Order: sequence, then C-alpha cells, then structure tokens
Amino acid sequence: MTYRLLCIYETFDNNASPNLRIEVCLDGPGKSIAPFQRKVTLEELLADASSLSTQPSPICQLINHAGLHTQPFRMNHRLLGHPLVQQILQDHPYSYVQSTPKSSLKRCPNPSSLFTFTLPSSITHHLSSIPSGLLYIDHPALWHKNIKVRFHYADALSDFYPAYSSLPYLSRLGSLIQRNEQAEADLLAILGDDYNPAAATLSLKNTDTERLAELTKKGWTLYVSSPNKASSQLYVHHEPSGITWFSTDESDSNTEFAQQLLDGYLHRRNYQESDGHIMLFKKEDATRSDDKTLVQQLGVPFDANQLYADPQYLTDYERDTIRCTLSQQLHASLRPYQLEGVLWLQQQRKNNHGCLLADEMGLGKTIQIIAHLCCLGNDRTHLIIAPTSLIYNWQNEVSRFSPHLMKQLTFVSYDMLRIHLSDYQSEHYDTIIIDEAQVIKNRQTKKYQAISQLHCNHKIILTGTPIENSIDELWSHFMMLIPSMQSLYHRMHILGIQTVPEVYVTLSSKFLKPFILRREKQMVLQDLPERIEKTVYIELSETDRANYQQVHTTILQAFASGLSGRISSLALEGLLRLRQACIPPKFQTVLDYLYTFRSEGRQVLLFSQFVSALHELESLLTSEGIRFVTLYGDTRNRDIPVRQFQTDSSITVFLISLKAGGVGLNLTSADRVILLDDWWNPAVEDQAMSRAHRIGQRHNVLVLRLVCKDTVEEKILLLQDQKRLTVDQFNATNDKITLEEIKDLIG
Repeated sequence: MTYRLLCIYETFDNNASPNLRIEVCLDGPGKSIAPFQRKVTLEELLADASSLSTQPSPICQLINHAGLHTQPFRMNHRLLGHPLVQQILQDHPYSYVQSTPKSSLKRCPNPSSLFTFTLPSSITHHLSSIPSGLLYIDHPALWHKNIKVRFHYADALSDFYPAYSSLPYLSRLGSLIQRNEQAEADLLAILGDDYNPAAATLSLKNTDTERLAELTKKGWTLYVSSPNKASSQLYVHHEPSGITWFSTDESDSNTEFAQQLLDGYLHRRNYQESDGHIMLFKKEDATRSDDKTLVQQLGVPFDANQLYADPQYLTDYERDTIRCTLSQQLHASLRPYQLEGVLWLQQQRKNNHGCLLADEMGLGKTIQIIAHLCCLGNDRTHLIIAPTSLIYNWQNEVSRFSPHLMKQLTFVSYDMLRIHLSDYQSEHYDTIIIDEAQVIKNRQTKKYQAISQLHCNHKIILTGTPIENSIDELWSHFMMLIPSMQSLYHRMHILGIQTVPEVYVTLSSKFLKPFILRREKQMVLQDLPERIEKTVYIELSETDRANYQQVHTTILQAFASGLSGRISSLALEGLLRLRQACIPPKFQTVLDYLYTFRSEGRQVLLFSQFVSALHELESLLTSEGIRFVTLYGDTRNRDIPVRQFQTDSSITVFLISLKAGGVGLNLTSADRVILLDDWWNPAVEDQAMSRAHRIGQRHNVLVLRLVCKDTVEEKILLLQDQKRLTVDQFNATNDKITLEEIKDLIG
C-alpha cells in the first residue's frame, strides 16, 4: 500500500494565518484524492517508505518532528514559521486550500503566499543534548530480525526516524531544537553492518544475545511489543553459566528460566511469554547445561547422577601400568592417538560405561581393542562378534600382535551367533566386542535381539559409520551398551523431540557423545599419504546413447501408465536399470587405465555394486591377460583372495562388490581405486576408498570415479553433494534415498 500526503491550508478566518492539516489518501495513477484514509499512523507512513527502500518524505519527517503519532496531523504554528518548513511546504506537490469546513479543495500552487507570520523572536533554535538509541522489537518470535531503530531526546514529543533531518523539532516547552547529527551518527556506527539504513532496521545474523547485550552497554535501549500493551523495556540478565538473556522483568530472580529456556529450545523458539513477561534468549543456549541437568529437566525417570556423574579419570599410576603392560604383551607400537584410545577404553570401563569406538575407517580400531584386552589380565574370557568376512582378520591380528590372548577369545559371526544362540547364552563373558555394528542397527532384527540376550560385564561397539540411515540407529547401539538409556530415548519420543530433527540430533549428540570416541584421519594421521579423487567423464557413443534413451523412455512410460500401487518398486527398478545401462560404455576406459597402472607396477581395487558387471570384466581381463582376484557376497574363504592380492604384486586388479568388500579389509598394497558406479550415499564410497587409504599405505591414493555424461550418474553426483551438506554431528550421512529423490534422478 502506497500513500499520498496532502497539505490542506484552512483559510476559515480571513484575519489569521491559515491552519495546516495533513491528510492521507491512497496513491495511484489518477489525480483523485478521495477517499481520505482516517486512521493512518506515522509508523505506517514510515513503513510505507521503508517498503519502497526510500527515505521518508520531508512531509513525513515534518510530522515526526512535530511530535504527531496518529491522525489528525495538524501542524503547530511555531513550526510553520520556520524557513525550512516553509520551503518544504512550498516544494510539496500536493497542496490545497479549503475556505470553509464544507467547501471543496482547490489546488494551491504557491503555499508561501498564504503565510503572513514569521518566526517569533521569542522562540529559540539551538542544538539539542546527546540522544539515546532505541531498538523496538515488534515480533518476539523473530526478535533478531528487522528491529526498528529510533532516536530519543528527553525534551522531544516523539522519537525520531534515524535518517537525519536538519528540520527543527518541537520540544515539550514549545522550543524549536536542532537534532545532534554527529551524536546520532556515532550511535549508528555502533550498529555496524547489521544496520539497514534504507529500512531503518537492525537485523542480527543469528539470535546473538551477546551482541544485543553489547549494544545496551553502548547507549541503546531495547523495547518489545506486547499484545494490547505499549512497548515494554527489556532488561539484560546474565546467568552464572554464561548465558545472556533479556526479560521485561527487571528483577533477576526467575528461578524457572532454565526450564523455560529448554522448553523454548524443544519447540524451536527463541522467546517465551510467562506471567505477563516476555523473555528473549538464544534457544541453543539450552544445550550449555550439563548432561545431568538436561536429563533432569526432561523428567527422565532414571538416576542421571549415576550415568552423568563426574567421571573417574585414570590415575598417573594406572596410565603408567597400562603402558608397561602393553610394552610387555603387545607386539606392536601404538601411534599416540591409538594409545589415547586404549586409555579412553580403560576409563570407560572404570566408570562402568559401555562405549562406542567410532574411529574413521583405517585408523586401527582392531589393534586398540587388542591392546585394551591385553590390559585386563589372563583370567578373563571375551567374545568377538563380527561379520563372517572379518573373523579371519580378527584371528590373524590377534595371533600377530598378542598371541597369548587367543586362548581367552571366542570368535563368532553374526549369523552363527543367531543360529547357535543357546551355546553362547549360557556363558558369562567379561567383555563382548561387537565389530561393524551397523549390521545390527535395527533393534527389531534377530541378530540384535540375539546379542541382547548374552551376558557380560562390559560391552564395546566398533563401527566407522555409527549412523547410516537415522539417529535412531545410534540409540539402538546405546540401548544395548547402556540399557538405562532406553528411558531417556522413550522420554524424548514422548515429548515429540524426534519430530524436530535439528533438536533431536543435537540432544542425542549431547547425551551420547560422552560414551563415543571418534577420530578422523585428517585429525590424527599427519603422515598419511594424500587421497586424490578424480571424476572421469565418459562420452556415450551413438549406440550407447540410443540404448540408454530406450531404457529411459520405457521407464517414463511405465510411470505414466498409472501403476500407483507399485510406484516405489517401479522407481527403484527404473533407477537400477538406468545405472546398469551406464556400465558397458566404461569397460574400454577401465582397460586403458589398467594397462597404464600395470605398466607402472600399481595394484588396483575396482568396486561396483553390480556383480554381473564384475563378471563381464572377469571375461575381458582374462582375454587381455590381466591377472585379478575377486571378492563377492558369495565368496567363501575370503581371506584367500585378500592374502593373494597383498602378497603377489603380479595381480593387477581386485574386483570387489561394493557391499561385500566395503568394510573391514586392509588392502594397502593397492594405491589405485576405480569406482565403476556411484552410490548416492558418499559414506559407502568412503568405506570403499578406505580399504587402500589407511594406516600402512605409503603412497598417495588415486581414486577414479567413472561417470557417463548427461545421464543419471551425473545427477547422483549432485545428490551426493547434497547429502554431504547434511553430515551431522556424528559424522554420518543419510543412506536412505526417498521416492522424490529417485524421481528427480530419473526425470
């Protein structure tokens, strides 16, 4: 809505200077001035100017300086006598004369001819005192955005829009006083880049209460609008914990603030209204409370003191004893971060906490566990649970680094444990180690339920990807590690916290991280060679393009056929077919790279999700005389191809299905990796790359990602980038792909 201001000179008394009233009508292309808008306020006029990104008109500023807030806008004669005011009126394009209260308006091209008075000599015109700055919050829910900026002079009839005007203002005593331009400029400078002069508003980049508190110390006073009430002043408060907040209650005795802050956080609100008072805060400050306090505030029915009590740290004597034991019983030199991992595991045990060792793939979780078990004495029995493909690796590592432990350890795969549960259920182990625990991320599976029925003193979970699909998977781990966590999990769900992903992830992180240790390669391996990733784009031939388009057209036609009941399976099937259509055009490029790498004496890991594509490559490699070994989901005695590849440098390439060989393998003899097809979750590819890029690798690792141009594969790369942006506080990405994402890829 745009307004037009009309200056109307009332010449009802021929012996007196005219009275001036200012009316408001809607602006438009025509010349009509009817009807008048009778309930417009000065703030609405100022907001109208701000919406147009222009400064207020001189007439608006005149209304402001006259101390008028609402209609009727009638000018005081003392202001009308000032030369600057008369010049503004003379220049205003919408001036009219009204001779009687009921007569029509006539245009007045020369308003100065109507003035018969001059500025009385008794009225002074001098510089005002120092102003104070005012910040007005109209909407508490968005208090950090579009805060109105105004200036206040103690003797003025109103507060002033910050755009400076040399017009005098009318004081409470009838004096005409000049605003202090330099003092106002100094106050605005304090606002810095957060101030928008066109709109006369302040917007903080986030709910920065510390920044707001700083402004109150430098001459700015804060007000907030209340429903059906005049604006109320806000007072700054500082909690002993370091939290800064504001309230319309000047007293600092709100004992329920912590609970109100938590309530605001759970509902994603940065404000609270209680007992007629408004509070402003930074909702994220709720997580600055210690874990025990937060659990109590959530009303969880378990002893938070026991779980979140101040931890018992290892004494210097205990740390020295551990180092001494390892020097005698472990046939390996631990890296500094690995030793810290062992000490952390010992401390978690001292505090009777099950724990999660989540170091990134390739940092040596296995050797840290072996070292930890060495420190527990020779009279304890332990159970190692791992995927079938890793049982041999565990046995080999223990035999190599601490052979005396073999008589204390029992190794079992997830499947064999489930099948022969009764054999293990009757035992009581000191420690149960659960490796690659993403296998049991679902609490409803028989594997998870089988492990839950085992008996032990202590559990340790190992995984390089603590979350693949959702934060609930991590909670599943901890319900097994620390059963009392179930109460906390269920309480959060009763409160509906899981429906607010940002809050759910943050609180889950806060409650679970004391029992998680995760280090990434870039943090601890300064000497690890570089991993170089390169995307190689493949141009489709005319034949390949025609084949791809035929598959694409068939899928789109199937979508259009209206088989809504099968839409999800149809979408997945369509995506699968499109991806498979992109593989044959890459075979020649793969062979070219393998020839080059073989001539350089390099060994290569080649990953694909499609075993059928790997079988095709087997035939090609055989015909070309390129030696290879394979590892697929149905491979038995998996240690044999791994050992062959690691010890025989004449084997050029290891063909591996992505799911079967993405975890647990140490293949550092290879320093070249080829990804034949992409997966939408980058974490899965990271696992594959980490088979070569890990401790023991002496060369830079080159990863080649083959992508067919102008196909679904390019869209998958974009989807990977999007999922990387959602990496949460547990260093995991979402492995799920939604129906909408599939449609976007295919469309």
